[in-house]
Amino acid sequence: MATFLRAVAFLTALASAGAAASVPIAAIQDDRLSIPGSDPTPRIASIADLGAQIARVDLRWDLIARARPANPRAAVDPAYDWARSDSVVAAARAKGIEVLFTVWGTPAWAADGNVPIGRFPAYARRPARPADFGDFGAAAAARYGPQGVHRWEGWNEPNIPLFLIPQFARKDNRWINVSADTYSQMQSAFYEGVKSLDAKAEIAGAVTAPVGDTCPISCPDDPLSRTNPVEFIRALDRDGLRPPMDVVSHHPYPQSGPRPGSAPTGYVDLYNLSQFTAAIDRSYLRGKRMWLTEIGFATAWTREYSTYFTPRLQAQYLADAYQRVAANPRVAILSWYFLQDEPNWKSGLLNQAGKRKPAYGAFALPFAPRSTATVPRGGAVAVAGQIRVARGRTRVRLERSVGGRWTAVTSVPTGTDGSFQAVLRPAATTTYRARWSGRSRVRAADSRTSASFTIRVG
Repeated sequence: MATFLRAVAFLTALASAGAAASVPIAAIQDDRLSIPGSDPTPRIASIADLGAQIARVDLRWDLIARARPANPRAAVDPAYDWARSDSVVAAARAKGIEVLFTVWGTPAWAADGNVPIGRFPAYARRPARPADFGDFGAAAAARYGPQGVHRWEGWNEPNIPLFLIPQFARKDNRWINVSADTYSQMQSAFYEGVKSLDAKAEIAGAVTAPVGDTCPISCPDDPLSRTNPVEFIRALDRDGLRPPMDVVSHHPYPQSGPRPGSAPTGYVDLYNLSQFTAAIDRSYLRGKRMWLTEIGFATAWTREYSTYFTPRLQAQYLADAYQRVAANPRVAILSWYFLQDEPNWKSGLLNQAGKRKPAYGAFALPFAPRSTATVPRGGAVAVAGQIRVARGRTRVRLERSVGGRWTAVTSVPTGTDGSFQAVLRPAATTTYRARWSGRSRVRAADSRTSASFTIRVG
């Protein structure tokens, strides 16, 4: 009987298959790329091996311009130290990897001296003159536009005090948000500065963290108060603000595994992203595309990101995240944070010693069902995936586990970006995975295997 059921499952497993429409560009951030004096080449090689097309890189204003430049819009001003970012861009170009620069960090000479630092980093103080930030944007575009860098983010997570202070201020015995006003001026200056030197530049704004508080409106004098990302978008829409941006960025770090769209008040993660999209579409930014430039699932507790999962679940949830954004036409870039674990953050595809986690393979070949609900026997289950290292159109083999061995179900064609989709009709509870072999962008003979998942039949 068991043999018969396996045969039926094999014969009825696939109803249809085919290439998927174009999906978001895969990106990775690697904070070790910013370490002075280190060789970025092997780090960029790892990003290429994973099939990412973009490396998201911090371009720290406070580290590049430690002293005030005499001619701040000129990249050749001797006050600027571009050595580290030059080496990263050169290594990326050699591997065919595009760089997305996230520009942030206020130098001491540019900071508003009236803003107390408190427990936050000095680089989080707002600039005294937002125009200084715009001048730096012009210098950066002048240097890197000719080298093929045309994607930019103005600041990082300006809705939390870790990156921009102050967030709130007292007025008439009540607390009001001021970070949106500050950021609006900064983003406007940055946008003008970059565009003035590179008309082809694509500049994202907002770049919001997922978290926010009801404080200090209800909890005055709390210096840790953060602005809800939805409220931040609403605040940017006020008369006199409305800073220009080509794209809206957000960091939808999940607070749980896959779930329905509800979430704790003030938190916008991957699973209730529609709240953020709705806020965009109620504002002057209506219809703008989104870049999700930081997302990850940690595999160990840290104070900075206490939500964590087993390495196996990290790989499964990474693939699930892929299929969710692949089905969202608004998302143009999905960037994993980050390549390798550090002591205070554990969402890496490599552990702190450099050993690959299961999520490493899942990133190179994400494959997941559109729904994890139990289906009736022979019920249709849509699945989607992408072989990210492939060169153009290819085919991917779908396999199922039978008696502890993997057996081919079928092969499906991909689009030019390696994306594919299929509809499975399992006759019994079945575990699936995807495998690919062929010529990749990094080696002549390559093979990759996705994380597996189980479709339950009731």
